[in-house]
Amino acid sequence: MILRAMGLGFLLWLAVAAAFRLGGQVFFLPEEGARMIAFLSAPVLGVAAAWIILKLLREARGDEGEASIGVALPTLFLNGFATHEFPNVFPNIDPTLDATFGAWTLLFVGSILFMGLSMTKLAPQDERV
Repeated sequence: MILRAMGLGFLLWLAVAAAFRLGGQVFFLPEEGARMIAFLSAPVLGVAAAWIILKLLREARGDEGEASIGVALPTLFLNGFATHEFPNVFPNIDPTLDATFGAWTLLFVGSILFMGLSMTKLAPQDERV
């Protein structure tokens, strides 16, 4: 289960990285208003991506949280590198927007984890305080 989720997470990272590599200069703009719109889109896109991927994985009841961790891990690791090497990885995006990209990716991954945990249906004996 985790390996399938990590595989789909890697494909998700690859798709998002390719989209930013090809058209990131349209998404990440230096103007304050455009940066805020990009920043606020991360949770929406993350929740939508998590919902779609978790439905595709058809995980057993209660395993949605673990699957979302598997989906999120490749993005966390690989975007750490992409943020560090931002001008080399995304030469089409203004290099001063590396912090915006880093914040965007953290919100994106955090919303994937949140969606996975909120979709998890625990057994009654697991819901102890």
